[in-house]
Amino acid sequence: MSRDRFLRPRWLAYPLIAWGLLFCLLPSPALGAPLPSQLTEGGSAGDLDRLRQALELQIVEERLGQLGLTPEEARAKLASLAPDEIHRLAVRVEEVQAGGNGVELVAVVLLAVILFIVILELLGRRVISRG
Repeated sequence: MSRDRFLRPRWLAYPLIAWGLLFCLLPSPALGAPLPSQLTEGGSAGDLDRLRQALELQIVEERLGQLGLTPEEARAKLASLAPDEIHRLAVRVEEVQAGGNGVELVAVVLLAVILFIVILELLGRRVISRG
């Protein structure tokens, strides 16, 4: 009953039929197949490696910029590094500091003092510490 009353006017039936056909013929985005979660053969691993390297390069370059290098200086430094070195820097980017943390200086001073004491002992001089 309501169907007869709704579709009685012919001018309304034809646009509804045309709309239905058009709707059925258009491709639906939901019908696309999902992408596999694992890498497939055909170069995907190489693409993934290039993407990883590009992101690591960007991360390290930003960190060097934060430490006071200009973008040109940062690019010059990164161009002289091997991809493996850039990967190690990107993994430990939070530990990278502008001038080191001072441990190297303390180690060098301690080695110099020990070397000085050893040389004095070899020369027959007594090293006496008064404390």
